[in-house]
Amino acid sequence: MSEPSGVALLSRSGQQPHIWSNLMTDDPTRPASAVETVRAEERARITTGWVAAERVRFERRIVTETRQVELTVRREELVVHRSALPDAVPEQPPAEATSQQPLVIVLREEVPVVQLAVQPYERVTAVVELVSGQQTLSAELRKEHVQIETGRGAGRPPQGQS
Repeated sequence: MSEPSGVALLSRSGQQPHIWSNLMTDDPTRPASAVETVRAEERARITTGWVAAERVRFERRIVTETRQVELTVRREELVVHRSALPDAVPEQPPAEATSQQPLVIVLREEVPVVQLAVQPYERVTAVVELVSGQQTLSAELRKEHVQIETGRGAGRPPQGQS
C-alpha cells in the first residue's frame, strides 16, 4: 500500500505501526489520499482466583497432669473393754490351758482404689470463615501514540488523537 508522498506515520517508538490501511475508502466524504492507522493500548483486567494458601491439620494430644485429692480412709480396731465383776466367784483354772482355741477376729480397713475412665467432656468445632481485605495492585499499561510528520517537520497530533 502506498502512502502519500511526504507523509509518514510514526508510532511512539519511531517505527511504523503494524496496522496500516486505507480503511475509509468507501466514505465519499473522505479524500482518497487519507491514510489511517488503528491505535492500540493495553487494558488491565483484574480479577480474583482461588489458590491453596495453607494446610491446617488437627491433632489430639494426651496431656498428663498430677492431681492430689484428700481422701478419708477408715479401719477397724479391736477395742477391749474390761469391767470388774461385782460377784466374782473364784473359778478353777481350766484343766488344760492349751485346749482352748484362741479367738480370731479379722479387722478390715478401707484402701484407696483408683479407677481411670475416659469420658467425653468437650466438643471442638472448626469453622472456616471468609475474611475480606483490601490489596492495592499496580500495572504498567502501554499505549501507542501517533505522530504525523510531513515534509515541513513534525507537527502535533490532530485533535482527538493522543
